[in-house]
Amino acid sequence: MHLGYLEEGRELAAQQEKLKKEAGRRSFLKKAGAAIMVGGVAPSVAFGMSSAAEAEQAAKGFKGTGRMGMSSGEDWIDTFFNEGAAGIIHYYADDFVFEDITLFQTITDKEELYNAFLPFNKESNVGKHYFDVIRYDGGLAGDRTSQLRLERPPQYQAAEWDMWTKDTMEGADHSYDEWGVMQWIWKSEHYVDFLGLPATGKTTHTRGMTFHCYKDRKVVREFTYWNFRGVAVQLGVVPEPNKFWLKK
Repeated sequence: MHLGYLEEGRELAAQQEKLKKEAGRRSFLKKAGAAIMVGGVAPSVAFGMSSAAEAEQAAKGFKGTGRMGMSSGEDWIDTFFNEGAAGIIHYYADDFVFEDITLFQTITDKEELYNAFLPFNKESNVGKHYFDVIRYDGGLAGDRTSQLRLERPPQYQAAEWDMWTKDTMEGADHSYDEWGVMQWIWKSEHYVDFLGLPATGKTTHTRGMTFHCYKDRKVVREFTYWNFRGVAVQLGVVPEPNKFWLKK
């Protein structure tokens, strides 16, 4: 989902550079746990948060304690849109793998991830986006972490096997202590075209899911998949699927 405006994002290079200067390189590359400041003060002060509300927030989400859960998913989405790239980047470990399976894109560098998230900042001019987590499933990892199929099946050539499995196996050596699956819906009001499709001035809806592996409440591995075909149908580029199995 985050890389859906990849081409358009490149055209925003000047805007990105301005945002980087305003945020400062240290604002998104410094160690996790550093406070994000709003107008020079902490968010709880800037937004008039009471001490009780602040204490409640501390027990939830990525900055909280205890098990990750629905509040973690909501915190992830809220931070992404309210604090932008400079805020959400702290939810990822120093060693991480981010993968958007739909777009065949994998990122392992924090600065590249920051740049990929910039088009969704409030200051961006690519459109308005609304994400809502509708379900969270997750639990402690225990001793069940990544298990890989290393032998190549005979029906695949070495090159094609590597092409279609390399990204999946990326980050398999990153240990994690908890996992979570978030299912979400995404409403987009497009100000520019989307992935080369005629989207300007149109609104689309789609559904997706994100699988997270956490280590010490940081994302070490992310798999995201969303329904691109559904968006293409809404934009009139491909036909509705023929649901031949449905009863008449």
